[in-house]
Amino acid sequence: MTTTFRLTLLSCCVGAALAPTSSVSASTALGVDSVLGNALNPGYLNTLRARDPEGLDALRYQRTPTGQLYDWPYLPPEQTEAAGWVYSGHIELGGTAVTGSDNSAWFKKYKDLDSGLYLNNFRVDALRPDSATFVEAQGGAFGYRDQFFGVQFGRYNDWRGQVFYNETPHVFTTTYRSLWSSTDDSYLPLINLTPGGSTDAATTNANIVNELMTADFVELGIVRRKGGLRFDKYLTDNWQLLGSYSKEERKGSRPFGAIFGATPGGPSVEIPEAIDYDTHDLMAALRYDDGLNNLNLTATASLFRNNISTLTVENPLFAQVNTGVPPTTFTRGVYDLYPDNDYYNVKGEYARSLPDFYSGRFTAVASFSRMSQDDSLLPPTSFDLVGGAINGIPTDNVWNTPAALTRQSADAQIDTMLFDVGLVLKPIDKLDVRGRIRYYETDNSTEYWACNPLTGQWGRLTNDGAGNSFVSNPEFLSVGCNIAAARALGIVPNSGAIPIRNTPFDYSQLNYVLGGDYQLTRASSINATLEREEYRRDHRERDKTWENMLKLGYVNRGFEFGTLRLSAEYGERRGDRYNVIDLTESVSASMGPEPVTGNVNNWLHSGNDLRKYDIADRNQLVLNGRLNLIAAEALDIGLGLQYKDSEYPDSPIGRTDNRRLASANLDVNYQPTHRLGLYGFYAYQEGRLQQVGRNGGACVIGQTYYFFSNGVVNTTGEAPAGTTLLSAVPVGATNWRDLCANGQDNPRWPIGNQWEVESKDTNHVIGVGGQYDLGWARLQMDYSYATGVTKINQQFNPNTTGANFTADQLALIGTGMPDMEANQHFLDLSLLVPVSKTVAIRALYRYEQGTIKDWHYDGVYDNPVPAAQHVYLDSGTQNYHNNVVGLFVNVAF
Repeated sequence: MTTTFRLTLLSCCVGAALAPTSSVSASTALGVDSVLGNALNPGYLNTLRARDPEGLDALRYQRTPTGQLYDWPYLPPEQTEAAGWVYSGHIELGGTAVTGSDNSAWFKKYKDLDSGLYLNNFRVDALRPDSATFVEAQGGAFGYRDQFFGVQFGRYNDWRGQVFYNETPHVFTTTYRSLWSSTDDSYLPLINLTPGGSTDAATTNANIVNELMTADFVELGIVRRKGGLRFDKYLTDNWQLLGSYSKEERKGSRPFGAIFGATPGGPSVEIPEAIDYDTHDLMAALRYDDGLNNLNLTATASLFRNNISTLTVENPLFAQVNTGVPPTTFTRGVYDLYPDNDYYNVKGEYARSLPDFYSGRFTAVASFSRMSQDDSLLPPTSFDLVGGAINGIPTDNVWNTPAALTRQSADAQIDTMLFDVGLVLKPIDKLDVRGRIRYYETDNSTEYWACNPLTGQWGRLTNDGAGNSFVSNPEFLSVGCNIAAARALGIVPNSGAIPIRNTPFDYSQLNYVLGGDYQLTRASSINATLEREEYRRDHRERDKTWENMLKLGYVNRGFEFGTLRLSAEYGERRGDRYNVIDLTESVSASMGPEPVTGNVNNWLHSGNDLRKYDIADRNQLVLNGRLNLIAAEALDIGLGLQYKDSEYPDSPIGRTDNRRLASANLDVNYQPTHRLGLYGFYAYQEGRLQQVGRNGGACVIGQTYYFFSNGVVNTTGEAPAGTTLLSAVPVGATNWRDLCANGQDNPRWPIGNQWEVESKDTNHVIGVGGQYDLGWARLQMDYSYATGVTKINQQFNPNTTGANFTADQLALIGTGMPDMEANQHFLDLSLLVPVSKTVAIRALYRYEQGTIKDWHYDGVYDNPVPAAQHVYLDSGTQNYHNNVVGLFVNVAF
C-alpha cells in the first residue's frame, strides 16, 4: 500500500476537513495539521524516489480536465510481509554543514538548519489485509526547531486515529541590541543603565549611546510547537463521529515599540515583547449521509491563554512629563498584554438532493459564535504620582489603584451569527441555475467608560502617568462618572477629542446571489452571476453601503491545442451620506453642546472630503484569463493574466485615483519519459497605489482666513510675493463646522497643506528545475529567483505655512525617496546513488542569497540613536548568503 503525502514548507495549521465523506481514508489530506514538513521536505518527503516507467494507469501523458499533464507517478515501494502485516518504509539520516551568514534572520526564518547530525525524514506504511487495519507514520529533523512527526492508524471504512507534532521557528531579528538582561520574561531589568534616566535628557542620551557601543547583538524570535490528535468513527453506514484536539505553544520574544513620555513623538525605544502563548483547539462533529441527505453538526472551541499577562520593562529613557511629577519617577513601563480569551462556535449544515425537482440541490447553513474575554484591568499607572496634579487636582495615590477604574474587568464579548441558504436547479439539460442568500451579523456588547470614580475626572492617563488626556471643565467633577448627569449640565467641554469610552464596532452583511451556467457545446460553456452585497455598520462614517456586481465567464476545453478560461467582474459600491464627524458617543464631544467661541481644532479631526477606502464609493473591474497549451505530447505551457482596477470616484482625500494591480505568469512542464522531467515558470506583478492627505491648520471662531494662489493661508490678508488672493473665509459661531471642514478653502485642512504619495511595486519571480534518472543515480535541481522594487513619489507644497522644509527634505520631494528593493536566490541540488535495492547515498546542496535595501533602516546599524532619546535597537534585516551541504544514507525496508 502506498499513500501520497503532500507537505508544506511552513508546517502551517490545516484545520480538520469537514466535508462529508463516504469512507474513512488513510490519506493525510484529512485531519488537524495533517500537512507536515520543513525546509528540506517542502511539499513532499525529499527522498528522490524512482518514477514508474509504465506511467499513470499504464497510459502515458494523461491529463487533467483542464489539459495539464499529471505528474509521472512514483514506483510503489517494495513491500515486506511479516506476522500478517504488509509494510514498507525508509529512513534517511546523515549530517549537514552550514557556512556563510549563519546568523541571518532572513536565513533562519521558518527553518532550522545547522551543522551536525541530521535525521532528514522517515516513513512507515503498514497494512493488515485480513482486518483492513493500517498504520502510517512519518517525521523528520528530530531535535531541531522545525521537526515534525505524524502517525495515523485505524481500520478502513470503520475508524481512524491520528497524532501529530511539529515545530516552526520564526526569527524576527538577529541584530537587536538589548539594553536588558532578559528578553523573554515578564520583568525585563536593565543591564547597566539607571531606570528612569540620569540627571537630564542629555546625560541619559549619552549614557544610552555609551551602552550601545559595547552591546552585543542578540536574536529575537519565537518557536511554535503544536501537537494534537484526532479520532473518526463510523457509528453506522450513514452516521460518522469525529473529534480532535490540538495545543499550540508559542514562546520567545519580538521587537515592540514603546514611548516613555507625555506626547507622541517623545522618547521612544524598541523593547522586547516577551511571548508565551498557549492555544487549545477542540472540535466535535457528527455527520449523516444517506445519498439523498447530508447533515453536519459541528462544535468548535478555541481557548487562548497568555502565560505572561503583564509585561514590566525598566525604562532607560528620561521621560517627558506634563503631570507635575519628576521625570525620573518613571523607572518602568507596565503593559497589559493580550488577554486570555475564548471562542466558541456551533454550526449546522444541511444539503438535500432534489432529483425530481429539476435535478436540484438545496443547501443551508446556520452558525453561531461567541468571542469573549474578561481580563482583570490594570490601574492606569503603577506609580503613586505623589506631588503631581492634573487640571489642579492632586494625583497622589488616586490613579495607582483598581478603584480608579469604572469597572474591574473587561467583560468583553462579541457574538456572531450566519445563515446561508442556496438552491441549484437544472431547468433544461444545458442550463444550471443557482441562487443563494447569505446573512452575517456581529454584535459587540463591550463597554468601558474612561472616568476615575475617585476624582470624577473624564479621560485617561497616558504612558503610565507621564501624560494625560482629560476634560478640564471643573463643572463635570460635581456629577462624578455619571455620563447622563454630565450631559444634563449643558456645559461645553474644553475639547471634543478626548476619548471617554470604547467604540463597539459591529455590522451586518447581506448577500444575494443569482447565477447560471449554460453549456454551449460538449466542451464549452458560459456563466454569469449577479450579486448584491449590503452592509449596515454601527459607529462608522457610513451607516449603509451596498455593492452590485456582475461576473461573466467563458470556459472552453474542446480546443485541440488546450483549454481556455476567461472571466470578467465589474462592481459598483455606493452608500448613504458620508459623515466624517467624530463618533460623539466615544469622545468628549458627546458630553455637551458644541462651542460657539474659541479654537475648535479639537472638534474637527478630518475634512469632509476624507473617504476611508473600505466604505468609500468604489468602481472595480477584474479581468482574468488562463490558457493551457498542449504544445506537444509531453509538453504543457500555461499562461495566466489578471488585471484589477479599483477606482474611488468620490475620494478627494484618502485613497484616490485608481489602484491598479496587474499580474502575469508563464509556466512550462515537460515530462517526456519517466527518467526526465523539467519545469520552468515566470511570474510578474505590478501594483500602483495613490493616497492624498492634508496636514492640519487652525480654525478659530471669529477669525477670517485668507487663501492665496500659492497655497498659503494666513489671518493677516498680506499676500506673499507673486501671489493673488483667492478667497477670504470668516468663521462664525453657527457655521464653523462647515466652513472649517468643507472644500479646498477651509482653514483646518487647506489645499496648500495637501500631500500626495504614489507607490509602485514591481515583482518578478523566475524558477527552473527538474529531475533526471541516470540509471546509476538520480539527480534533482530546483532554482528560483525573486526580486521586488518599491518606488515612492511624494508631492508637497513647500510654500505652505508651517512646513519648515529643510534642504534635505526638499530634495526628497518627487522621486527623491530611495527605492526599496529585495532580492533572493534559492538553489537546491540533490544526487541519490543507489548502492543496493534497499540502501542509497544522497548528497544535498542548498544555496541561499538575499539582499535588501530599506531606507527605514538606513544608518541604524552604525547609528542606533540618531536623535535625542530616539533609540533604535533593531538594525533590520541584513544581506546574507548561505551554503548547506548534506550527506545522507537512505535505507528502505
